[in-house]
Amino acid sequence: MFNLFGSKEDAPANVLFVDKVYITTVGKMSECLRKARMDPALLFIAWFNETVGKFREFFKENGADAGRIIEARNLYVSLLQNCVPVFVEHYPLHAKELELAEKFQLQNVTVFSSMDEPLFKHFGSDKMIPWIKLLGMKENESIEHSYVTQSIVKGQKRIADKVLVEQSAASQGEWMEHNLNPG
Repeated sequence: MFNLFGSKEDAPANVLFVDKVYITTVGKMSECLRKARMDPALLFIAWFNETVGKFREFFKENGADAGRIIEARNLYVSLLQNCVPVFVEHYPLHAKELELAEKFQLQNVTVFSSMDEPLFKHFGSDKMIPWIKLLGMKENESIEHSYVTQSIVKGQKRIADKVLVEQSAASQGEWMEHNLNPG
């Protein structure tokens, strides 16, 4: 997945995104809920409407404030006042993430992802999940390392090289299907 074990350059000192990658979406959502209960300043940002719906439903079912979950296109400066933004998924194109971070002057943003998301599946995470479980990683544990973030960015850039004209989508899976498998 994302050439995690290939040769790497040194990690940059000034990192914008910090990735926390979970095995499953359930593990990721549970950790976001736990963090939401611990820190009322967190604002959870999703790139896709489908993700917003799933997270809001999950938060409501567990008695948490679903209003703390917003779609990136509905993000405004006023929403960020007194809040700490975290993303609950990656956008398939890194340039789009950088554009939003620059627009709102975001720094050191945490991104929660899971290996069962379409973006990760595109790079073969399905084959890695059994190995990671075999090594003893639990659903509520995350992989966190600058090399993981670097690999995700490299993967996003490979995707960008394949996209001639971007088509919008309601979910990450739909985005991947429409933009990488046009037909």
